[in-house]
Amino acid sequence: MKLKVGIIGPTNIKKLSKLTKKPTGFFLQKTKEIGNLLAEIGCELWINSDKGMASRIGNAYKKNGGEKLVVLYPVKGEPWPNAHAKPYIKYADEIRKEPNWFWTNYNVTALPDICICVGLSAGTLSELAYIKWNYKLKRGNLKKLIAIKELLRGRKIPPEIEVEIKKILVYVDNVRELRQFFKNR
Repeated sequence: MKLKVGIIGPTNIKKLSKLTKKPTGFFLQKTKEIGNLLAEIGCELWINSDKGMASRIGNAYKKNGGEKLVVLYPVKGEPWPNAHAKPYIKYADEIRKEPNWFWTNYNVTALPDICICVGLSAGTLSELAYIKWNYKLKRGNLKKLIAIKELLRGRKIPPEIEVEIKKILVYVDNVRELRQFFKNR
C-alpha cells in the first residue's frame, strides 16, 4: 500500500509572508521543492480543495509526475462557503467528497499516514488540534506529523499542541532535511 501524505498549511501566502518576514517567492519556491520531493518518493498526496500552500504543493506534485493526488472537497458549504473551493479540484486524480468543511479539515489529518505542516494559520491551528485529539484518543491513521521549521512563524508549532504530540512530532529545519527524513524512513 502506498504511503499517504497529507499537507496542512496557510491558504494566504501573502499573509504568511508578512507574518514571517520572508518574501512570497521564498514560499512559492518551497512549494515547488516539496511537491517535487513528494512526487519523487512515490507517495499518494492528500490536500484540501483551497488556495495557498497545499494547492501549490499539489500542482508541483502533479507537474513532477506525482501519481495520485487526492483532493478533499466539502460538498456542503457549511459552516463556511465552498464555492471558492471548486477550482482546486481540477488536478485531482481522486476527489474525496466530504460532507462539509469540518470533515474536509479533519480527514486531511486523520486519514494519511504522515502529515506535513508547511506554515501556520487559523485553519492550520484547528488541524493541529485534530491531530492532538486523535493522538490522545488513539484515532485516525496518522503516524507522524512533520513540521518544517523554516516555514513556521517562530520555527515551532504552538507549545500547547507540541507537548501533547511529541512522540509523533518530527521537526525538520528545511526541505533538504525533509528529503533526508523520507530517505531514512
